[in-house]
Formats: sequence, C-alpha cells, structure tokens
Amino acid sequence: QRYNYLCELWNPPSKWPAYLQITDIAGLIKGASEGAGLGNAFLSHIQAVDGLYHVVRAFDNPEVVHVEDTVDPIRDMETITFELCRKDQAYVESCKNKKDLEMKKNPKDKLPPIYFVVMEKVAKLLEDNIPLRNGDWNAEEVAKLNELIPQCITLKPIVYLVNLDAKSFRRR
Repeated sequence: QRYNYLCELWNPPSKWPAYLQITDIAGLIKGASEGAGLGNAFLSHIQAVDGLYHVVRAFDNPEVVHVEDTVDPIRDMETITFELCRKDQAYVESCKNKKDLEMKKNPKDKLPPIYFVVMEKVAKLLEDNIPLRNGDWNAEEVAKLNELIPQCITLKPIVYLVNLDAKSFRRR
C-alpha cells in the first residue's frame, strides 16, 4: 500500500521497486588468497557481487570459537583487506598479461599513457594493502579502471557491520 501511495504521490517515470539481494558467503581466513580455507572459491564468489557487507565480530563467547582463537575486530579487518588486495593483485596481473599479449600480437598498437599511470597506481595501492576504492582517482582514471579491471574486489563499495553482544553494546 505504501509503495502504491508513493508512486501515486510522486508519479515516477518507472514503477519498479528497488531490489536488494544479499548472499551470505562463508568467512575469509588468513591465507585465503593462497588457497587456505575456502580460499579462491570464496574470493571468486565475492568477485561477482556489486558491493560488500563486511560483518566483523566484536564479542567474546567461549561457545562461539574464533578461527584465530581471540576476538580482535581490527586484526580481522586488516586480514580481510590483505586477502582482498592479494586477490586483486593476481587479477590485475592476469589482466596486464593479457594486455601485454595483445600488444605483442599487434606491435603497431600503442597503449595510451593513462594506462601506465593507472596500472602503476593500482600496483602501488595493492602492494601497500590499500583498497582501490580508497585511491585518489580523477574521472579519466576511473573510466580506465572500469575498462581495464572491472572485477577488482577492492573497487566495490563496502559497508562494515559490527556484530556485538548485548553486554558489549551497553559497555560501548
């Protein structure tokens, strides 16, 4: 009813309701980019999504075992960032190798200077474990990123969610 009322009130050009599909994918552990745990299967699943909700555990409960044996949300966020950057490094390297192969097949073709600027910035950010979405990009570089490496996980928007128990929430 509310949706229909709003459509009548605002008369939008399209009356398709927004849709959000959320898929829970098992947690990522240290070494996943090298195949540990669910490893590359996990990383391939999240490479196909449009955005990420990253749930970080911040409560201690002896009945809920943590993979690292201790609860440390900052460490967990750093681990995830590291693993995602390593996965993106591998993806960027494969894209770069494909582009190099194309250039060898067509020696008359030349890559534009923006290609080298973008790829150099990408390599530096990922090496420093900085997600690509946090880079300082101009409009031309963003267009080149979307053209060259559209499936980079660290380009995707992310929302961090903190999983607390009631005691921790009251304590703040």
